[in-house]
Amino acid sequence: MVTALAVGGVEMVAIILLSVYGAMRLPPEAHVPLPWAGRWGSFSAKRAGLVAYPAIGAFFFVLLAAIGLTLSTNSKSAFSPGIFLPIVLCVILLIQVRAIDQARRAEAGAGAGTEAGAGAGTGTGAGAGTEAGAGAGAGTEAGAGAGTEAGPAR
Repeated sequence: MVTALAVGGVEMVAIILLSVYGAMRLPPEAHVPLPWAGRWGSFSAKRAGLVAYPAIGAFFFVLLAAIGLTLSTNSKSAFSPGIFLPIVLCVILLIQVRAIDQARRAEAGAGAGTEAGAGAGTGTGAGAGTEAGAGAGAGTEAGAGAGTEAGPAR
């Protein structure tokens, strides 16, 4: 159980440092996806999104550490439920990495017109694109009109 707590502590530090990285690298108007808000396409403001991941990680850290310590001290079994602590925190860390990457790409695409934003598309053809945006030209990525993937609400 001590190893699970140590690995979980390192993962919590990584989650916090990743939020600090996101706070420094993302622009103030960025939106971060929160998959716990119903579905993956749910975006929240930068500050709320970056605070939510460490808060959820801390909640699961305390919950699983308490369950693991309680059950491991009362049981003579070789199985320790504390093994779930680093696994759950690793999943949260990976989701946070993906969320910050998606927020970074959405903000970069807003200026360049490569995914979701204004600008000329890079593909050929006229009409509605496959990504949402207000493109000023024809293309397969940033066309004028509704696409299949919507960016953060502005």
